Amino acid sequence: MSSSFHASTVDWLGGWIAAGQVKPGQTIKVEADLGEQLGVSRTVIREAIKTLVAKGMLEVGPKVGTRVLPVRRWNLFDPQVVGWLSRSGLPENFVDDLLDLRRTIEPMAVRWACERATAEQVQAIRVAYHALERAVDSGADYNRADQFFHECILAASHNQFIEQMVPALGALLAVSFEVSAADPDELRRTLPIHKDIAEAIAARDATRGVWACMTLIDNADLAIKRFYPNVMAGRPDNAGAPGDRRFQ
Repeated sequence: MSSSFHASTVDWLGGWIAAGQVKPGQTIKVEADLGEQLGVSRTVIREAIKTLVAKGMLEVGPKVGTRVLPVRRWNLFDPQVVGWLSRSGLPENFVDDLLDLRRTIEPMAVRWACERATAEQVQAIRVAYHALERAVDSGADYNRADQFFHECILAASHNQFIEQMVPALGALLAVSFEVSAADPDELRRTLPIHKDIAEAIAARDATRGVWACMTLIDNADLAIKRFYPNVMAGRPDNAGAPGDRRFQ
């Protein structure tokens, strides 16, 4: 089985389901029909379904067939699942829950980074901040620089559970940053707050760092509430429609 066919099939099916083409509780087409539609073998379809079962998106049973599970059952810490959901626009309550997650994890990660970061990690956070600064001035990929800055802080918390969550949190943060950055003034407005966080970690000042982190998240919350509808309205549905034989 071609690994590229497998990856492409998983991506199409995952995006198709996340876009709401099949509702929770409904069954998807049988393997032969999906294989015919996508131009791949039953084996490729079967293995792709196994992958989505492992991600909590599908359930397979002898009497129910292959059924789509509710989103609450999906593995929302899987970067690929988050990517599929974000393609056609996340529901606003998802973004609200994401902000709640950030408020739960990031301030404590900043506190622990103030207490536990190595000299090398403090320097990495400084370097990440300067990359963020350059991105604002140059118009480069600010969201990626912002994501890397926060990932450096999460890693510097020296909490093994948070460290293992960094890939998933990075994908979730990317969604939050994309929406909040829709405000053209948001980037420059929040740059000094990022600097406060970096300097607080370098100075081992947990109180300052936590306060700056909470301020940053609150700013993101305000920006998202102002600009979220416009950002989501402009998103294309990249999942494709049934009948799209994109692998031939």
